[in-house]
Amino acid sequence: MYAEGVLRGANTGDAGTALGYVNALRQRAYGNSTGNITSGQLTLDFILDERARELFWEGHRRTDLIRFGKFTGGSYLWPWKGKVAAGTATESYRDLFPIPSNDMGANPTLKQNPGYN
Repeated sequence: MYAEGVLRGANTGDAGTALGYVNALRQRAYGNSTGNITSGQLTLDFILDERARELFWEGHRRTDLIRFGKFTGGSYLWPWKGKVAAGTATESYRDLFPIPSNDMGANPTLKQNPGYN
């Protein structure tokens, strides 16, 4: 999180410290320093990929992809994205979940999120 904040231009933080945190995490994973990266390799795309590896079973991927602007649209594809074997662009309204029908029925003043009519 620190490294992502630094890369996104946080007013506080240090790129060297961010790189140190990322490399400490990778040293824990690799058991040695063979997985260390350089400052030139520390990019937002690297952070997204590293979070995918590190947090695989934690359920953060969808939120991360939305935060990085890659969940919808066609800039980042994966197999079966958009119900196509090779992956295809999807509509941006899918960044939000639909409001459940039970909630809509319980509160008539709610309006369904766009795209889920």
